[in-house]
Amino acid sequence: MMNRKKAREYAFVLLFEYKFQPDEIENLLADFVAEYDPAEQTEYIKQVVLGVVRNVDEIDKKIGELSKDWKTDRMSSVTLSVLRLAAYEIEFCEDIPAVVSINEAVALAKKYDGEEAAPFVNGILGKLSSLTGASK
Repeated sequence: MMNRKKAREYAFVLLFEYKFQPDEIENLLADFVAEYDPAEQTEYIKQVVLGVVRNVDEIDKKIGELSKDWKTDRMSSVTLSVLRLAAYEIEFCEDIPAVVSINEAVALAKKYDGEEAAPFVNGILGKLSSLTGASK
């Protein structure tokens, strides 16, 4: 049984792959579902992955504005993928508390990009959360 935390990690991996194969996201998603059959979390994974893809320009613009001297094209692909996922959840997923999105993003950043990425991710998402009034 896959929990939301594991589903979020899979969504992050798909978004990381999307950075390098943007035209293949539908196929990547279909292959993932066929291989892992995460039945209980399939809808969440599809929602966030396709939601990020549909809103990637808007999400990247917000991330870029909040990161001051760091343009999104200078960020590591891991950090950017983590930020995109969490920003989407904060902005568009009413049922996910912002604090959960931020904590999970920090954990993913630590795991895949190292300890030094965590404060950066936390800072940007904290600003985004306060801007959007994400007290949900």
